[in-house]
Amino acid sequence: MTEKILSLIRQDFNNEQRQLVVNELSSIGLKHVMAESTENLESTHVAILKLAKGNVDAVVRYTKSAKADFRDVIMWAADDD
Repeated sequence: MTEKILSLIRQDFNNEQRQLVVNELSSIGLKHVMAESTENLESTHVAILKLAKGNVDAVVRYTKSAKADFRDVIMWAADDD
């Protein structure tokens, strides 16, 4: 997990929620993203956190979607702008 992602988690979630969010995001591996790219993985994590807006249940939901097709959450986050 990159420092950028950890910073976003600290910003959006309280102490009790942070480890759950880290665990959930960590369940997405390189095998879930195109070309097993660390950049795609970080973009997926950023998109999930953006979409979740501090809601742990949403992190779980978007993580599940990202495991099916990571491009969906990236697209949804882009549309959310």
